[in-house]
Amino acid sequence: MSEIVVRQAAAADEKFLREVYFSTRVDEVSAFGWDPAQQAAFLDMQFRVRQQAYKIQYPDADYSIIVFGGNEAGSLIVDRSDNSICLTDVAVLPQFRGNGIATYLIGQLQSEAAASSRSLLLQVDKTNVAARRLYEKLNFVVSVEGQLDDEMEWRAGT
Repeated sequence: MSEIVVRQAAAADEKFLREVYFSTRVDEVSAFGWDPAQQAAFLDMQFRVRQQAYKIQYPDADYSIIVFGGNEAGSLIVDRSDNSICLTDVAVLPQFRGNGIATYLIGQLQSEAAASSRSLLLQVDKTNVAARRLYEKLNFVVSVEGQLDDEMEWRAGT
């Protein structure tokens, strides 16, 4: 898809990255019954903790901005090692969902993994039914079951 471009994230993208993160959690957090200021404070804290954790867990990961049709549409974090490629996070803003963006990007990672004889790994929250359905459609299988999330793996030829 020529209208999908991935560019490296920069420090100036933090506000946008925060917006993308908030969009993935707003439904969950609004159910807590908090007022908008409490929700924003909680999500901001969660965003900062997540960013720090990813920097520690995946120090060499590529942090990218997804651009769709010239508009910033989401974020992508990918960590590559000699043995595997880890799709650490992919998130698309609600107004851009349903355009095949994540499917396309995951397909690109599958091609890269196949060409380099590596597996493609990801974590999926057990409650994220839509993401799990997408990953299963793309031939990922659960490789490690967790309490809150599962690790899924894709290998070429499976």
